[in-house]
Amino acid sequence: MGKPTRFQTANVLIHRYLGLLLAVFLIIIAVTGSIIAWYDDLERSFNAPMRVVQPQPQGWTVRDALRIRAKLEAQDPRSHVFSLQFPQQPDQSLFSRVMPAIDPASGQPFPLDYDEVFANPYTGERLGQRMIGQPSVKGSGLFSFLYYLHYALLFPLGLGILLIGILGLAWALESLIGLYLTLPPKLKPAKPGVRQRSFLQRWSTSWKLSKGAPPARRLLDLHRASGLWLWPLLLVFAVTGFALNLGGMYAGAVNLFADYTHFQERPPVPALAEPLIDPPVTWFQAADLGQRYFEEQARAHRFTLKQPAAIEYRRDLGVYFYLMHTSRDLLDGQGNPTETDSPATAATIAIDARSGRFLGLQLPTGQHGANTVTSWLMALHVTAIGGRPWQVAVSLIGLVVATLCATGLLLWWRRRKMRQPVARARRT
Repeated sequence: MGKPTRFQTANVLIHRYLGLLLAVFLIIIAVTGSIIAWYDDLERSFNAPMRVVQPQPQGWTVRDALRIRAKLEAQDPRSHVFSLQFPQQPDQSLFSRVMPAIDPASGQPFPLDYDEVFANPYTGERLGQRMIGQPSVKGSGLFSFLYYLHYALLFPLGLGILLIGILGLAWALESLIGLYLTLPPKLKPAKPGVRQRSFLQRWSTSWKLSKGAPPARRLLDLHRASGLWLWPLLLVFAVTGFALNLGGMYAGAVNLFADYTHFQERPPVPALAEPLIDPPVTWFQAADLGQRYFEEQARAHRFTLKQPAAIEYRRDLGVYFYLMHTSRDLLDGQGNPTETDSPATAATIAIDARSGRFLGLQLPTGQHGANTVTSWLMALHVTAIGGRPWQVAVSLIGLVVATLCATGLLLWWRRRKMRQPVARARRT
């Protein structure tokens, strides 16, 4: 075999030191990801007072939910309930996201110590509130803290999201370099009459654990083989980690090659000079318009409507987003639609809050190829499809990623220890 080229040597160094930079972060992200693959189940079990309600025969309507929203704001005038996610099961609570209201006297946001509120969709009772990411060992906050830790670590939200997005890109690069380094080196010309092993035969050793090898070799085999066997999934999680945290950059990159719609990160209208606090179009009117526009779009694009999913108002844009589950949704293992707060979810219609004008439709599948692919990739990341088997698989993948990082650190440490005596000998 030939000696490593400069390019190969450079990639070894990049893989080593980029891996060292990523290792601790990825261990935290992977371990928390293994846990929050079961996020909804854990929340329902350990946070039942806020997550689970007693179903009522009369049911609830969107207008009921909007009245509850107004009630929640009236209970705390410092709050602005900007997003409602409608229950998709009879025993689910009404989940809302909150931001500080604007103090009319100072023009500044009120101080507010929570950003999530849960209510009973049948009675309007306020079941509880919390600040996502606030460290807690209680059932009401423990798993939301782990969720926050997964996508923002211990940093402030904006900085944490930026960092994790950059780490996702770095991890994707690290995965590509790692794959390259498993490829067998180019062979020297063979002597006459000598039959050389094929490329696949030589590469096959990278996929195996060597029997009877010394500990150092077994450690290398474990690091290399586990990464190879799971390489496509590792790349998917790296890319989607970038896309989920830095959706605007992801959308911009994808749009260079294909049409891709992402209303939250690349809105259909520019931001306003000043937030529109009291829009002419009310929440109730927006919901009615959303239902009407969906009926029109369903006929035009040939999809069927299911349950309303969510409604959100962006005061920085002066735009309502009305979300509905449709036949274009991805479904989980039990046939339930995926969650509603990422690009991989329900259909979305944008409505101008000043005029009620229809601004656009975003479908998770069947509208743009890039949206369809992204929806599938996002759904894999957040375990929104595949049911229990995929949740188990994601938990195991998280442990494998932690193992990859740990074995990479051990390999670096062993090499460092071995080189120290040589370095000392050269100095003497």
